[in-house]
Amino acid sequence: MAHDLKNPLSILIGFAEVLAQDYGEGEDEVLAQGIRVILENGRRIENIIRELLLLAEVRQLDEITIEPLDMAGIVVETRNRLSNLIAEHEAKIIVPAAWPTAEGHRPWVEEIWVNYLSNAIRYGGRPPKVELGAMVQSDGMIRFWVRDNGKGIPKEDQHRIFVPFTKLQQVNTKGHGLGLSIVQRITTKLGGTVGVESDPGAGSLFWFTLPMAETPDQPGT
Repeated sequence: MAHDLKNPLSILIGFAEVLAQDYGEGEDEVLAQGIRVILENGRRIENIIRELLLLAEVRQLDEITIEPLDMAGIVVETRNRLSNLIAEHEAKIIVPAAWPTAEGHRPWVEEIWVNYLSNAIRYGGRPPKVELGAMVQSDGMIRFWVRDNGKGIPKEDQHRIFVPFTKLQQVNTKGHGLGLSIVQRITTKLGGTVGVESDPGAGSLFWFTLPMAETPDQPGT
């Protein structure tokens, strides 16, 4: 069903983008606003479909390719996918000079970064300042994290963050509550864990862990 919706929706979004280029800044504000609403909601539905397809894949696939990850390349691809969002919010993204090498399934790990980074941009400070990093732990796992400069999340809400269909004002004001639960499913299937550290008024740090790849040197210790 989701696959059947994806292609016609992409066509509608494409036409809406053309209309936005031609009439989005015109004198007819009612028309311009209507186009923006169509485009915004089309992209929102597109994201829901993408996450539903990803959720189905994570649930159904038993055999996946596990390999050492080029995390720098994955983060670059993540930023490319979110380039419009980054530009729209004038977000500053800070990344480390080097990454420790974890192992996992590259397409899924990229989806984790897309979810964490897009949330940090949408619901961080204004303008958003987002820092990415990693740390090798003593248990053979690597913790990767995204820190934002947003309002933070109350302690009493943090335990519900990764529960399916949870929509907290500080995290997902316009979402449908699937993204972070999918992150947890992916990470668990790859042998890791997820979590959040946050204090109201001091931003949030979302993290996930992956097994360290068997390589002789690990930067980031």
